[in-house]
Amino acid sequence: MGSRPRNFWVLRGARGVEARDRLIDYYKGTLTRESKIGQGDPRPDFVNLYLDPFSLPLATDHTMRDTALAPAWNTLRAIAPTQQHVTATLGTDTPVRVKSYKAPRITRIQLDRTGTLKRSEITNLQYLKYDHTSMSIPFGKNLTNDTVAGVAAELIAAYTTAPGFSARLIPERA
Repeated sequence: MGSRPRNFWVLRGARGVEARDRLIDYYKGTLTRESKIGQGDPRPDFVNLYLDPFSLPLATDHTMRDTALAPAWNTLRAIAPTQQHVTATLGTDTPVRVKSYKAPRITRIQLDRTGTLKRSEITNLQYLKYDHTSMSIPFGKNLTNDTVAGVAAELIAAYTTAPGFSARLIPERA
């Protein structure tokens, strides 16, 4: 059995003939909606971060460079400062950037459980929009026997102590 198109129930008419016709008009290009490009908040500054990778051996005086958004770094550093094994100060080490390597990241999500009633600009149907917000930072190892799973478990435990928050791991890619 194949998968259904994204707006299957609207196209089938189960949400009303007017909504179906408006969606078809949008697909044909006869119904347009206002562009919201450039109307959001400006992107915050990035912070250079330095860490020791789990699966990539580096010389003792080298460290891996990665980045995170400044608000994410400031917030998450305040919650679990000792578990992250990442720093914003380079020191005397030489920074290294390997194109094919992606450090593991921990993402903290603030869940919006109530949602806000919105109306679709295309179909004119009402829906609940949940405004979850998330932030992520990379992390590395501190000791030679640290594992991604072990450090991630510590960070997830620290980031989910407050109600309404969840956290997840984005694995390392070498």
